[in-house]
Amino acid sequence: MSKKYVRYNSLNSGNSIGTLFSSLGYETDRFMLAKSYFDCREYYRCAFHLKDCKSPKAVFLKLYAKYIAGEKKKEEDSEGILKPKDGITSNTELITIIKELDDYFTKYDTEDPFLLYMYGIIMSKKKNEKLAISKLIKSVSLYPYNWSVWMELLSCIKSYELLCEIIPKLPKHIMTKFFILTANQEFFQPMQNLQGLIQELDRIFPDLPFLVVQKALINYHNLNYTESEATFDQVIKKDPHRLDDMDTYSNILYVMEMKSKLAFLAQLSSATDKFRPETCCIVANYYSLKSEHEKAIMYYRRALTLNRDCLSAWTLMGHEFVELKNSHAAIESYRRAIDANNKDFRAWYGLGQAYEVLDMHYYSLYYYQRAAALKSMDPRMWQALGNCYDKLERFDDAIKAYKRALQVSEMDPLILFRLGILNEKIQDMKSAAFYMKTCLQEEQNEGVTDETSKARLWLARYELNLSNWEQAQMYASNLIHGTPHEIEEARAIVRDTRSRIESERRDSFINR
Repeated sequence: MSKKYVRYNSLNSGNSIGTLFSSLGYETDRFMLAKSYFDCREYYRCAFHLKDCKSPKAVFLKLYAKYIAGEKKKEEDSEGILKPKDGITSNTELITIIKELDDYFTKYDTEDPFLLYMYGIIMSKKKNEKLAISKLIKSVSLYPYNWSVWMELLSCIKSYELLCEIIPKLPKHIMTKFFILTANQEFFQPMQNLQGLIQELDRIFPDLPFLVVQKALINYHNLNYTESEATFDQVIKKDPHRLDDMDTYSNILYVMEMKSKLAFLAQLSSATDKFRPETCCIVANYYSLKSEHEKAIMYYRRALTLNRDCLSAWTLMGHEFVELKNSHAAIESYRRAIDANNKDFRAWYGLGQAYEVLDMHYYSLYYYQRAAALKSMDPRMWQALGNCYDKLERFDDAIKAYKRALQVSEMDPLILFRLGILNEKIQDMKSAAFYMKTCLQEEQNEGVTDETSKARLWLARYELNLSNWEQAQMYASNLIHGTPHEIEEARAIVRDTRSRIESERRDSFINR
């Protein structure tokens, strides 16, 4: 059963039992019976026993039970992950629910936070995000302590610009601060932009695990893997059986190639609860690191069987299909990830890579542009865009993209070398030489790399064409790393320049 189906096991969070009962009136007994059925996951049975109830809480539980039952049936009808019907089946209860909600609001002219939340969910499912956002903002204004409403609101916000427009409309409340922090983390904002907010919440809630994890996630999104890994280490020491967000921790261990630590995390999470989507993703990451891609896919499928909206499972399964050269399955996985959350740059970036493998560069360009718009401070997005523009022979755009990559990162020999080559293609040899020399200077920081060696050989050819024999000889003679062909070419340049220098010296001596 998906985690999302049992998320709402308490309708009176933050309220006293007496307050709840007083709002239910004579429907209290029926509500408590239906709530018991809901807790036992008998959703249609729950809805049936509430069919004549009129109180807002009872109506919400009835409609929410119908919604969950419809979602459950939708998944059963889809026949499995990436099967022919997967992704095209729909929740047949949505039409009934929206009609009942409209009738209820018209008849009773009331604004209950839970019913507004239900309305927001349905509008979101119907892709009417504008109306969904309006209803969800009303819901959190009336009752700010329902975190599920905040998360539903965040799922409706498709851009950082829209988030900035919505924030002034939110209630002045401590829960709003938690939402702003989470939303900024979701939109990959840098740590320095959130430092003040984190410090403020830290003063109110010292050592709150949620805040500690948010710091780790922000560092992760900003590629500070070492700091993020250290923070997650602290979390797991204090709460070793925590599974929330541990799939992200496994991603960090995967990137840092900490195989033994990832194996320990997989073992620990399996011992805690082997049927959680997070556990399945952790185990899948472990198998992926061992290059056992088929087993990794099996566990990602298991995670998605437990929760179809598990974004990381869709995205990472796409990566595994790319490794197996199954581009079409990879594309479908990435598309499903975007359907679950179109704010995830990894899915857009993965689609770009998949279409690039298929040599469909215009498609690839579109998806890389979407990824770069979401993660504009990540140099990898701009490098991918530059490479795509290069293949489409849009050299000026490629140069702009690579320059943007340099602006958001440290000097990278690969980017500098690509800029040199692109300037050569547009016949700007002076700029090409500048970037090649800058690339070569990075040997002092990075050591000898393939790019610095190629830049050295390029500069040797460049100086040779300008008849600067001594400069050409200097570059070529210092080439000690490269392919056999490159080293042989460098030796040929050394021989050629040496003979030319000697010839010039003889001519100079004779002319004297």
